[in-house]
Amino acid sequence: MKRYFNSSWILIALCTVIVLFRMSHIDEKEFSWDVFGYYLPLPATFVHEDPMLNDISWVENVNNEKQLTDTLYQISRTPDGKPMYFFFLGMSMVYLIFFLIGHAIAAVGGYPMDGFSEPYIYSVIGGMILITIIGLIFLRKILLRHFSDLTTSFLLIILVIGTNYSHHMTLKNLETVNVLFTMVCIAVWCTIRWHEDQKLKYLIGIILPIGLMALIKPSEILFALFPILYGVHDRPSLRDKITMIKVHYKQFLIALSIMVIIGLPQIIYWKLKTGSFLYDSYINPGVGLDILSPHIWDSLFSYRKGWLIYTPVMLFAILGFVTLYKKDRKWFWPVTVTFLVCFYIISSWSEWWYGAGFSNRPLITYYPLLLIPMGYILEIIVGKSIVLRSFAAVPLVMFLVLNQFQWWQLRNYILDPYRTTKEYYWATFMKTSVSEEDLDLLLVQRSFTGVDVFNDQENYEVQTFFKDNFSKEDSTCLISKGQDEFPYSNRFKYSELTDRDHIWVGLKFRYRNLGEEPVILGTMMNRKEGAYGYRDARLGFSPEWNDTTLYFLTPSIRDISDEFKFDFWKRSEADFYLDDFKFLIYEQKIKD
Repeated sequence: MKRYFNSSWILIALCTVIVLFRMSHIDEKEFSWDVFGYYLPLPATFVHEDPMLNDISWVENVNNEKQLTDTLYQISRTPDGKPMYFFFLGMSMVYLIFFLIGHAIAAVGGYPMDGFSEPYIYSVIGGMILITIIGLIFLRKILLRHFSDLTTSFLLIILVIGTNYSHHMTLKNLETVNVLFTMVCIAVWCTIRWHEDQKLKYLIGIILPIGLMALIKPSEILFALFPILYGVHDRPSLRDKITMIKVHYKQFLIALSIMVIIGLPQIIYWKLKTGSFLYDSYINPGVGLDILSPHIWDSLFSYRKGWLIYTPVMLFAILGFVTLYKKDRKWFWPVTVTFLVCFYIISSWSEWWYGAGFSNRPLITYYPLLLIPMGYILEIIVGKSIVLRSFAAVPLVMFLVLNQFQWWQLRNYILDPYRTTKEYYWATFMKTSVSEEDLDLLLVQRSFTGVDVFNDQENYEVQTFFKDNFSKEDSTCLISKGQDEFPYSNRFKYSELTDRDHIWVGLKFRYRNLGEEPVILGTMMNRKEGAYGYRDARLGFSPEWNDTTLYFLTPSIRDISDEFKFDFWKRSEADFYLDDFKFLIYEQKIKD
């Protein structure tokens, strides 16, 4: 068997497949959604001469022409309301050299030098493929330090064929996880090498990737736990580690200085834009870390995005931690602590399903660590008899086939990246097409534009949760001009409204607006990080009583203790009258 599995040839074969598949799946909207936000600083600087993003009109024009995003969430605001980049500058720094190559090709070849024409797309994609290959090269070097060439070959095949790596390192290779994975591979390899001979270049190879990771996704700074804990498994090894750091403190000063230099563009941008050296531009209401309410079960087993549901082969990695503890304590503690801490942070993100990713996307970053315990399990299997090897190979092969088939389902819109439920998952399991009955099992369809239309009321049951006819003496509510408080509002905990994953809220009332300025009726979910899922309606001039019912779909709920809030707000001095207010709840009918 060994002669058929040479890890160098396996690596070349896998890289060839990745290159051919990726280059045959390119479209004109590669720079869309989050990637659009990562990429913005480059056309801003080199095409529009607006590196600070002071004018977003060109961004709006680009999006109107190319339709790269439904809303410009990629642009944040400073405290005084000026536009600024939503994402950190880390990814644009990675794209930079490839952007400049595309820029030169566009100039020579007569293509539009707008940052979005074909030379830019192909150049950046090619560069990100190169980053993928670099990651795999370093990963192979790491694995060969622990395992035989045969086991290393199997691990590389399992990674590329049997996990969600296949999706995010090909079709989605412009996203952050591609770079983060490679940075982890480089940092792990350099950690091994620095502990062997303490050369400065290896220490830089540890600190620099971690600094870039933090500049891409700040929470990834926690990966620093791995090199800190590497080799520490008892008190003597801890003392040796402290002594090693003290002896080579000058190296640390140099390496940390280089990391600071890498971060200077971001720090300078924050200072010039906001007046502060540190600023959180990631202002996304309802989305953020909620350390005290982690979604551990959902992150692992949810049919929406559960890691072990869609990447079951990683069960072998989890089982391998026991063997890793027995065979190599030097690796057990840094791998275990780093993975558990980072997994906890990943599962504590309020939007734990992480958009349209396949399986649990952020965990791909830590696959270079998880392949170590998996490798120990494989080595045990390889050392057994042919019968036991065959017995263990059956679930392994099944998991690889399942991953590839579910990836095919995802690409062909059978497996929904946002709305999959347990019922839908099993109704479409191993299917190549779906029926209308299957589609009815999905989570409710939510709009990316912020406009939801309640066009299937027949599938919902309605109840009046709250009503307000105001006082008997004055049967209407006269709303004065709003100042610090909303003149008419209310809020209810989501758990008080329903135990379902969503509801439609109907706000039914009569109103008269005697002013030309519309009155705003807004709804939102409130949580400690701020409001999310905001929707509004404008109630225009109406001197006569107007009977109105407005419908609002609740967003994906972060926590059932979050509050649904509505409020009326007006800015003019003119009178606005409100009467016969009803708060209606529409719950989806349970089908037999």
